[in-house]
Amino acid sequence: MLQVVDIATGAGRTVRAIFTELTRLAEVGKEFPVRIHAVDTGSDLDDDILGEPRVRSVIADLSEPLPFADASIDRVISVNVAEHMADPRGHVTDCFRVLRPGGLLVLAHSDWDTTMFASEDDALTRKLVDRFVSKVPEFAERADGFMGRKLLGLARATEFELLEVATWADLHRRFDEGSVGWKVARGVLAAAADDAQLAAEAANWVTTLRRMSEDGRFLFTVTDVALALRRPVSA
Repeated sequence: MLQVVDIATGAGRTVRAIFTELTRLAEVGKEFPVRIHAVDTGSDLDDDILGEPRVRSVIADLSEPLPFADASIDRVISVNVAEHMADPRGHVTDCFRVLRPGGLLVLAHSDWDTTMFASEDDALTRKLVDRFVSKVPEFAERADGFMGRKLLGLARATEFELLEVATWADLHRRFDEGSVGWKVARGVLAAAADDAQLAAEAANWVTTLRRMSEDGRFLFTVTDVALALRRPVSA
């Protein structure tokens, strides 16, 4: 049985994506028994994921080593985790520790400094994005808006073999509540909240983005970076 660890799993978005791919493979006659260890500081998994027999919810302190024995896991997935770690390199090294020889790590992160909003005030947008990137949100102890571009350096400082590097920027044109652009804009508003003048400018900026969306002129992207890494078979 393939042992998979999803770190900072949240509601289970990555777990759901894994099951979608497993279903697709099963339809062409390729079935893989799997156990997914959904690791996070609390259990926020959606009910359908939590009730899935192939999923094991693991509550853990993510600042501590992963709660798995050395060389016991086949796959590890770390998405948007590294920026919140006091020692990002140590995080990657610990992923190496728990993987079996030949095991794979998918290490991925958004690079928040590449956030792009189409807007009517380029200078203000740049100022707000810079503020968003540099300010640690209230829900986190630390953050690094440049982490996406740092992943390759983290990987090269370990014993992992680099299999592939990919980057992409998904285009989003929605700006309604729940959309990706809206969620990031909320982060921008929170980052500007302690400066009354900037907060007022940010609120007007969001109003403008909403109007642009209604007119069909809104665009939002952020660059994501993903590495496929393998623990050498001899390691």
